[in-house]
Amino acid sequence: MKKFIVLSALLCASLALTACGEGSGNGSGSALSPEDTEAGTFYGIESTEAVYGVAAVTTAKLLSEMGTGANSALAAGSGVLEEAEGFNKYFNMLDSFLEKGETKTVVTANSSSDPAVKDYDFRLTITGKDAAGEDTAHTVYFSESKGEPKTTTRRDEDETTTIESVTYTLTGAVDMGEDEAGNALYSLMSGTRVEQTVTEEEDGEREVERVGSLKLKAYKSEETSAQDYVLLEHTLTSEEEQGETESESVYTYSVYAAGKLTEATEVGFETETEHGETETEYEVKFLSGATRGSYEIERKLVGSKTVIEVEYFLDGERGSFTIERDGENYRYRFSQGGELDLRDFD
Repeated sequence: MKKFIVLSALLCASLALTACGEGSGNGSGSALSPEDTEAGTFYGIESTEAVYGVAAVTTAKLLSEMGTGANSALAAGSGVLEEAEGFNKYFNMLDSFLEKGETKTVVTANSSSDPAVKDYDFRLTITGKDAAGEDTAHTVYFSESKGEPKTTTRRDEDETTTIESVTYTLTGAVDMGEDEAGNALYSLMSGTRVEQTVTEEEDGEREVERVGSLKLKAYKSEETSAQDYVLLEHTLTSEEEQGETESESVYTYSVYAAGKLTEATEVGFETETEHGETETEYEVKFLSGATRGSYEIERKLVGSKTVIEVEYFLDGERGSFTIERDGENYRYRFSQGGELDLRDFD
């Protein structure tokens, strides 16, 4: 029997988040426990902590690049050369999380004395590896409070449908380092997470579908939250049949400046496990904004060096380029000739 599980994250509208201010420190009824986390799962497919960590860190990185010109096309070159800088921004954002087996999360009780984050309940550390194989760690402070569970039952002739749902409210801050004066910098976030189980029973057969939704908004301050922010839509679909599993995880980012949508980008991760072997493919699609094209990304180990191979589709043409870490920059080598050194934003 095929088992089909859908986890969807809905794009967060501003009004849906107005009740989510900075961390209150309440956090009662949180689904997460302050310990090394292999236990907490997002319906057994992805760690809840990993979903929180990746979502929080990547939206915060996008937010930090607003107004820097990082999405502008390069002045020289043509075709993909003009789009490389916009692509590089998203590659920077995701670089640490491209190898899922290397991403680790730890949740502990928050013991920070910093007034900006001391009221949050938890401290989440998410560690991945960059293109050079070096560990990169990010810190997220957050509180999660659980609402009252709700159950509804609907009967239609011989079929009974039961829906169980619970809503969690999420608030937090991502550590973004320090400014030139040595003051700590944080990106704020707020949102909700809903877990829902739908059970259908008919003629003695029982089918269970689980749906999760994550709504996340990142902004620099409460004063600017209505004008300059990043909204995240996350969807995760997993299908299992005869011992083989396919899952697809999609993050859609929408960037707003001065209250207007300036860019929308979709990042997809597709994983297939067959005969005990797992393959993962990554794709970046620019839906609107200055950067164009779609890009399929694959990480390979060549000798002792990690090389990123990218195939792109742009203006009806296909091509490829590779990315290697070179000091503080990423070196892009294009199949049609030419190289570019683009900065690492971290």
